[in-house]
Amino acid sequence: AAGNVGNDTAVVTIDTVAPYAPVLDPINATDPVTGTAEAGSTVTVTYPDGTTATVVAGTDGTWSVPNPGNLVDGDTVTATATDPAGNTSLPGTGTVSADITAPVVALDDVLTNDSTPALTGTVNDPTATVVVNVDGVDYPAVNNGDGTWTLADNTLPTLADGPHTITVTATDPAGNAGTDTAVVTIDTTAPNAPVIDPVNATDPVTGTAEAGSTVTVTYPDGTTATVVAGTDGTWSVPNPGNLVDGDTVTATATDPAGNTSLPGTGTVSADITAPVVALDDVLTNDSTPALTGTVNDPTATVVVNVDGVDYPAVNNGDGTWTLADNTLPTLADGPHTITVTATDPAGNAGTIQQW
Repeated sequence: AAGNVGNDTAVVTIDTVAPYAPVLDPINATDPVTGTAEAGSTVTVTYPDGTTATVVAGTDGTWSVPNPGNLVDGDTVTATATDPAGNTSLPGTGTVSADITAPVVALDDVLTNDSTPALTGTVNDPTATVVVNVDGVDYPAVNNGDGTWTLADNTLPTLADGPHTITVTATDPAGNAGTDTAVVTIDTTAPNAPVIDPVNATDPVTGTAEAGSTVTVTYPDGTTATVVAGTDGTWSVPNPGNLVDGDTVTATATDPAGNTSLPGTGTVSADITAPVVALDDVLTNDSTPALTGTVNDPTATVVVNVDGVDYPAVNNGDGTWTLADNTLPTLADGPHTITVTATDPAGNAGTIQQW
């Protein structure tokens, strides 16, 4: 052998010191997760759902990994650093401070006869910006800071009759947006005037009107009665009991949008006049006498009451009435109380009493 010898020299560096724990910058729900660690170390970031992201810290120690997009307020993110010698640090931790919750905003459906209506609703974030979109056009609303928002009257242009789709959006300072949709229906057409059925002095006052409208009936003395017309348009209110023949009763109908009709009218046709009845004087030696008298209503029923007992008499239809001879029991000598009552078909009663 020639005895040639080759050699080389290398340095073996022993490093058993782990890097310091990475420092995580403040974390939110959208931006990359960043921090600092030992320059050249491999940083492993672990998210709350167990997934990881790995990056090598730069020469200045900074590092950055993507935000997973599913972080919520209060979540904990950890990061370890492993140096080139394989030493791994203790974990550094960061807590997510993320406003990722959209405001809750609401608007109820509206039915109105105002063609430039005010709109109001609720919003649970006093810092949110509220915008109302009507028929595709945005109108800034006022967040009142008390849980409500308002779009002032006459802010909107004149809206045509019919439904309009309204979208309200509340956006918080972090850019989270909540929306709600409702329908605003404009109705500026008044209902037809109610129709009043024939009115008398005793029966309920009835009629028809636009279904669902509020019917207000006005009596001659100025008092009123109110009722909502049924799905078939019919309505009924009590008779006040003081109507007289020829009185005028009026009724208006107001629809749910607030439009009020012209008045409908009805004239009272009421028989409220009692018949006039009379009894001829009697002085007789007949102890079961016939009795006669007059009555001015040929349709009236005539009843004679003698000493507390009723006896039907005959209405002769010629202005007189008769209780036939021997109809009464034998009456003792002396005066007897006699009451004659004439009642017409409407229930009006006229009386006369004699002793």
